Formats: sequence, C-alpha cells, structure tokens
Amino acid sequence: WEKLSQVAVKGAEYDSRERRPHPKCLQGTRVDLLKYIHRSLDDREKSRLIWLHGTAGVGKSAVAFTVAETMRDIKVREDTHVEKRLAGTFFFSRKHTKRCTTGYFFATLVYQLATKFPSIRTDVNRTIRDNPALIDPDKSLRDQVEAFFIQPLRRLQLRLRGCPPLVFVVDALDECTSETELTDLILYLARALREPDLPVAHILLTSRSESHICKAFQNVEGIAATISLDGADVDKDIYIFLHHSLTELQSRHPDFPKPSRDELERLASRAGRRFIVASTTMK
Repeated sequence: WEKLSQVAVKGAEYDSRERRPHPKCLQGTRVDLLKYIHRSLDDREKSRLIWLHGTAGVGKSAVAFTVAETMRDIKVREDTHVEKRLAGTFFFSRKHTKRCTTGYFFATLVYQLATKFPSIRTDVNRTIRDNPALIDPDKSLRDQVEAFFIQPLRRLQLRLRGCPPLVFVVDALDECTSETELTDLILYLARALREPDLPVAHILLTSRSESHICKAFQNVEGIAATISLDGADVDKDIYIFLHHSLTELQSRHPDFPKPSRDELERLASRAGRRFIVASTTMK
C-alpha cells in the first residue's frame, strides 16, 4: 500500500493543490449541460464512456471539476461514510512529467478507488505483492488495466448491487503527449466497461477535438456517448459570470464604474463563446 501510495500521482486528482485555482462552473451556469451529464451518469442500464469535447477555452475542465465535486458528495449507499460515487479522477497535464503519460494512470485510479472502498485494499495489496512490476510506469497498459481496474471493480460487484453507478472523471486527454498511448487507453477503458461481471460504472472524459482522439472514439462505438461544447450558445452563461465577477470587483473597489446591461451583453458576445476569454478579461 505504501509503494502504491508513492506511485499514485496526487497532483492528478481533481482537487489537488497542484491544480489550484480550480476552474469550476459558477452556480447558475451550464445548467442544462450539467443536468444532461448527471442524467447520463445516473443510467444504471450499462456502463459508458462519456466524451465531452470542444476547442480550447470553452470550459471543459470547469465542467469536469464541477461534476467530480458533485459526485464526491454522493454516497453509494446510506450505511456508508467513505464509499462515494466518485471512484477516481485523473487530470492530464502536458506541463507535469507524471501527468502527461498513461504510465501512472491506473495506479493512481486504483489508489483512489481502494481508499474509498477499503474492502478491496487487501486484494490490491496482494496483487502488488505477487507482481511488484505492475506499479512500474513502463509496465504494459494491458496488464495494468486488468490488475488495477477490472479486477478491483469485479470484486465490488456484489457490494454495489442495487447502488447508483460509480463515476470516474478523466480530464484533458489531449494533454497526454503520446497519441499511441492515449489511443490504447481509450480502447482498454472501452473494453473494460464491456466486461459482463463488473458493476455499472461511467467514465466522463474531456478533451479537445483532435483527430486521433476522434478516431479512437469512433472505434469504440456502442460504448461511448459524445457531447460537443463547440457551437453551444453560452453567451447567457458568460454574461452571468461577468456580472458576478464585476459585482465582486465593485465590492472591493467601490469607485469601479458599473457597466450597463447592454455593455455586459456586448462583452459576453465578444468572448466568442469561450469562457477563457471572459475569465482572462476579468483577471
């Protein structure tokens, strides 16, 4: 367990200190999108990959963080305190050596899963004792998905019978520097979710709409659902964000001029449906 703890990338967790300040959806924004995602995550019929994609700056990471934060607070059953629906998160980042590769992905997820579901910890420890090489980041991804994803979930099937689905959140797939690694990861996750003796679990993944990622999801049709953020009319949400931010600014600086509704609407429109433009403007 201690060795696994050392390999698991704490900075890849959705709420890690390394990722501060955490982007999140302001209350009252992305309402319809979040409702749709939560409905998809509540589906108990079969496991799915849910791919949220869009160009840079449209707010994918904020949505991923907000969904993870919500799922973290929902118990899988009433008689538990630690077993929550958020089973694991991994936020890729090109800027960090251990977060731009898939080598640490499954070790990080199983560490979080076994922390939230202590009943599988003994089995995870035994797996590592029997084959210590599994926690090596250069170990085969195929072996890691079997040992650190499929087997632990299989052991939870009886425990989670009748419970709402588990949720994994994986952000910024495009920040993985190896296209081959990433394509394999999507394929192995899709295959894992097709396993018949696993509890229902959903994986929310976000990324830019890059060609190799699009192709990978086309190859796993039937298990994947896609949501595009490009073209979505978010001017109203950006307006709410600007109004909130300017109100906060005026509370700190009373002499700051208050823009009219028309000026705020024009500013929201000029953001070009990209939250990052509005956010940078306010900074």
